[in-house]
Amino acid sequence: MATDGYGLSRRERPRAAAAGLPPWSAPLREWQRRALSAVLAHPSRDFLAMATPAAGKTRFALRVAHDYLTGGAAARVLVVCPTNHLRRQWSEAAGKAGVHLDPALTNEQGVEARDYHGAVVTYQQVCLAPALFQRGCAGKSTLLILDELHHAGDGKHWGTALRRAFEPAVFRLILSGTPFRSDNNPIPFIRYEQGESRADFAYGYTEALRDSVCRPIVFPSYEGELTWLSEGREHTATFEDGLTFDRQRERLKTALLQESWLGPVIADAHAQLTRLRKQEQPDAGGLIVGMDQEHARWVADLVGRLTGTQAAVAVSDDPAASRTIEAFAQQTRQQWLVAVNMVSEGVDIPRLRVGVYGTNVLTEMYFRQVVGRFVRMQEHVPKPQRAWLYLPKDPILVHYARQIKAERDHVLEEVMPAGQRDLFGRVTVSAKEYAPLHAVARVDTLIGEDEAPPEGQVVAADMPISLHDRKRELRDLHRLLVGSVARASGVDHRRLNAELIARTGSRVDQATVEQLRKRIQLLERWRDRGYDGKR
Repeated sequence: MATDGYGLSRRERPRAAAAGLPPWSAPLREWQRRALSAVLAHPSRDFLAMATPAAGKTRFALRVAHDYLTGGAAARVLVVCPTNHLRRQWSEAAGKAGVHLDPALTNEQGVEARDYHGAVVTYQQVCLAPALFQRGCAGKSTLLILDELHHAGDGKHWGTALRRAFEPAVFRLILSGTPFRSDNNPIPFIRYEQGESRADFAYGYTEALRDSVCRPIVFPSYEGELTWLSEGREHTATFEDGLTFDRQRERLKTALLQESWLGPVIADAHAQLTRLRKQEQPDAGGLIVGMDQEHARWVADLVGRLTGTQAAVAVSDDPAASRTIEAFAQQTRQQWLVAVNMVSEGVDIPRLRVGVYGTNVLTEMYFRQVVGRFVRMQEHVPKPQRAWLYLPKDPILVHYARQIKAERDHVLEEVMPAGQRDLFGRVTVSAKEYAPLHAVARVDTLIGEDEAPPEGQVVAADMPISLHDRKRELRDLHRLLVGSVARASGVDHRRLNAELIARTGSRVDQATVEQLRKRIQLLERWRDRGYDGKR
């Protein structure tokens, strides 16, 4: 069916008026039009759309909602998202399209007022009262939009509750910015192949760069001399030194807790932000992702002392966190936001251009979600609009950064652990067991600088990396994972390698890239769920 530049057919305009909706007026990107066509032609009630963070998933989903409402395929729309902040964000975006969603619906109310087209609720809210939402979907034909459905894995019984609540929905549109894996209880409404989610439509970071939908990002990584006490002994190392997994995580924590290491990194990031605000984007903003509430407030104080500017702080325990984020996104004078578990996904702050990865969460999913906060293109800013994310030269983080740098069309086939794994947990240890002593940072590598073109040049579709370098990065990660699994399982390295050879068909030094990735996938599974091989 022929459409105008807004993805709306001539026949849909009178239907929109009849449904009490204005005609759709927001222009769609080419990928959004393709995704819309795929949804309308889809034979089943479940559709998983994966699009890289900042590509425009919300507008695409609202266009689907508009079509269902105007066409009479649904009488209401229900959006389920991870946080209360995102409830308000969804409602505001929908309102601009004439679709009015209640962002404050409570379980006590049960159903939104008649003058709404639907509501936005959280996963936790649904899982507290699945029967309530089941009745709502059964009583009124409902289009369901599930935003970042992997959060259904956060609670043991959430998957069961969601399946019960939304079985009656006329259509379930599932959105994700990153692929995810199932655990022992696969997330409902998702099609899996070998444990990985499989999308019905996919739009990756490489395509978004090529289409100028997303910015290229550069990763300045920092080395340093780090010293800490652990189990009664003093340890000193750089990020390049080979350590056991326990000592490796203590090394990273030491860097993030020491002003002598984190201070120079923040100072360099602030210098980059100042340059951007003077030369390119006067309202450019910066984000530092912290470990926890106490760490975030310490970092904000450090930012103030180093830069002379006051940083906003948004932590999940603070009821005012959403208002803090909204204020930071809308105003231009404040330069820095320090946040914990508030901006990893979905939160829209387009002016963010510089970041510091100051957290101890080391899953690839979380890392990519943080990266997604910085890559949204802005029309009024000159291209290529590069962004910077400053990070420790921890081998796992460097591996993720290089993967993003070298991204190709196979990005959506990469293995990503489900959920967020906090490297250090939330257990407080005594000073006798661990205490950071000293750390000095020095800039080391600028990952991705070579892929950021000069002003006016188009981003190349292919940014080659040598096979040798790719394998070296994979082997480095492989070595770390073998050590981690060996310590957790009590199985020695030789036995693990024998099992890996049996399952992948090659020794590590003779393995292809595909075989190395298969080894890493197995090791990550053993690390997260326990070793299941021969002893």
